[in-house]
Amino acid sequence: MKCAGIIGRLEDFEDQKKWFVNASYVKAIEALGWSIYPIVSNTSLIHALTICDCLIIPGGYDVQGYYVQEEKRAECTYYASMMDHFDFIVLDAFVKQKKPILGICRGIQIINLYFHGSLLTHMNEKTHAKNHMHSIYFASGSVLTQLYQTPCIVNSYHHQVIGKLGDDLQSLGYSEEMYVEAIAHKKLPILGVQWHPEKMDDDQILPYFFDILCA
Repeated sequence: MKCAGIIGRLEDFEDQKKWFVNASYVKAIEALGWSIYPIVSNTSLIHALTICDCLIIPGGYDVQGYYVQEEKRAECTYYASMMDHFDFIVLDAFVKQKKPILGICRGIQIINLYFHGSLLTHMNEKTHAKNHMHSIYFASGSVLTQLYQTPCIVNSYHHQVIGKLGDDLQSLGYSEEMYVEAIAHKKLPILGVQWHPEKMDDDQILPYFFDILCA
């Protein structure tokens, strides 16, 4: 059975820091016949590089202004600087091994920043409220046009979005407001989406990533 490494998320719970992986990722990935290995430390990262066939960078807190070269905004209240730093360390290790990588929500933003792109740290909450469903459109010739009708409806759990695209990244899809919603690297097996496919029963991103990009 192939194994997917997934970066754990860090929470303060009853005055203790706890690592976790959302059950929705476990259920969706195991349904495709893969096992999951949580990456929660430098030691587990070293082991993951030997046993994992790919990397998932999941959703999570806002990315700190330090990494996006912006002043902290009042709307951005949930940060975990340790998590930001760890995401970049893990991503860098998997990029150097040229293993397939999928970024989801915060994950697409981390990928874009890693390749020297930028973020818009707060967008209009009226157009992208939490739990909001909205339309996205796919670029002509994009591989995603083979997976979806355009436009299609996806979920939205974010208020930060990609600004300038990073080096060697291309936009595969965008929202009605022209925010980037999906990216791919031009040379490496790296894919990112702004929505949460693990929370959508009929979404095609996870089957495409695990069955084709990781083949």
